[in-house]
Amino acid sequence: MPEPPIGAEGRLAALSGSARRLLDYVAVLPGGARYAAIRHLARATEEDMVEDLRELVDAGLLAPVADRINVYDFTDAAVRDAVLAQIGADRLPKLQRRAEGTMRRVSEGPTE
Repeated sequence: MPEPPIGAEGRLAALSGSARRLLDYVAVLPGGARYAAIRHLARATEEDMVEDLRELVDAGLLAPVADRINVYDFTDAAVRDAVLAQIGADRLPKLQRRAEGTMRRVSEGPTE
């Protein structure tokens, strides 16, 4: 008998801690997240970023955005909603402010 599909909460719980945190950052970056912005927010090494992104893409939670180089977004709005809900009302504004600052810095820097 096939296993029942795992809901958004279960899919999130199955992730490594660093990949799960990466999803928080992607959730607060509007319109897809550029690799450079995610890496800046996560303060991760190149190797760790690649590993976490691979985990999230393999889990079917993130996908590269067509026609946009090095940009990733959620494959399902329900997963993004679950991530935002888990971030919580206290932490969400802090992450959003941090993301806004990051977007300004990354957009002023060199493009990838």
